[in-house]
Amino acid sequence: MNSSKPVLILGKGITGESFRHYFSKKKQSFITYDSRVKKDKFNLKKNLDFNFIVEEEIDYDNLNFIACSPGFDLNHNIIKTAKEKNIEIKSDINIFLEENTSKKILISGTNGKSTVCSWLEKLFNYQHLDTLAIGNIGRPVLEFVEEKKDFFVLEVSSFHLDIAPLPKFKLSVLLNITPDHIDRHGSFNEYAKIKKKISDSSEISIVNENLKEFIPQADYFFSNKGSIKDQNYNAIKEICSCLNLNFLEKDILNCFAQLPHRMELFHQLDGNITFIDDSKATNVASSLEGLKSVDESKSLIVFCGGRSKDQDFKSFTDYLNKRAKKIYYFGESTKILKKLLDSSKSQEVSNLEEAVHSALKIIESDTVMILSPACSSLDMFESFEERGKKFKDLVLNAKI
Repeated sequence: MNSSKPVLILGKGITGESFRHYFSKKKQSFITYDSRVKKDKFNLKKNLDFNFIVEEEIDYDNLNFIACSPGFDLNHNIIKTAKEKNIEIKSDINIFLEENTSKKILISGTNGKSTVCSWLEKLFNYQHLDTLAIGNIGRPVLEFVEEKKDFFVLEVSSFHLDIAPLPKFKLSVLLNITPDHIDRHGSFNEYAKIKKKISDSSEISIVNENLKEFIPQADYFFSNKGSIKDQNYNAIKEICSCLNLNFLEKDILNCFAQLPHRMELFHQLDGNITFIDDSKATNVASSLEGLKSVDESKSLIVFCGGRSKDQDFKSFTDYLNKRAKKIYYFGESTKILKKLLDSSKSQEVSNLEEAVHSALKIIESDTVMILSPACSSLDMFESFEERGKKFKDLVLNAKI
């Protein structure tokens, strides 16, 4: 790095904060742009450490490089100008791969990333391999850039992969690809191409057998038989095999970790009434996977909706119209869902609180009440975690 020229940080969220800490520690000068921060707020004490500037003040000829947060709009004029001037653009993942010397396993896919990352972390540590899962799982990678581990397992989203090509690393795993983030990438084909990039930079690439025609050059393929959980298990076995780690099947299974907000059964009442938080189901495929795993002998009350991400909801709503007893929907996707859902069993509500209060008045024995949004949470919540916690709090604090 050339500390005499500043790095331009794009975005002041969690990743932007990690950029700020990292560059400060490196004594690398930096400036920050975020469209949400107005110039008249620059004097606020909490913002001083970011060295904010407005777009018109950016001196492109005096930049070291650009550090881009994954949520930043890549169609923004700043990105276009930087590319025209051949200014290097990096993600936090890029910097981590360049700087950290440990072996790295990168996991991507539409669904199952966090589960597989956590599963690997627990399994490897159980087998006395010092391992940490970081990245999109909730631990910013730059916080660990100077640490030495046997393995780092990185959860990587398409929002990272489309910022810049990745440097070389040990092993990549592509779990699956189903439609998601179409609002960001423009089309499913473009989204799939971006996901495919994770296989291009790894020494060893492992890919779901479903994607064999799409990525025929992958080194290894794992079986696509069974549910998403079954396929995740198959991926874990293939990873261990490729790394010559001969773990017993029972040890792999025993290290499976049920993560919060992923088909999490968090409460039960007399009369065989069950409450499930699947807030992490932020796309149609993930929601359908969870819903289809519910015992068909039980009545089903579903809460769905949020930011649509330009998905096709027909398969989701067709299933709900056939299977659910009652459907509550809310958020930015209400217009789409209203057209597709059976009006005799669905109800538009203003928020999750209204939905839960209404549902608890009609709940009967042998019922599963599930938050299965099939949408992003960002229209009404800071994250899927906040949405899931809100659902749990509403249920657990209700007078039933």
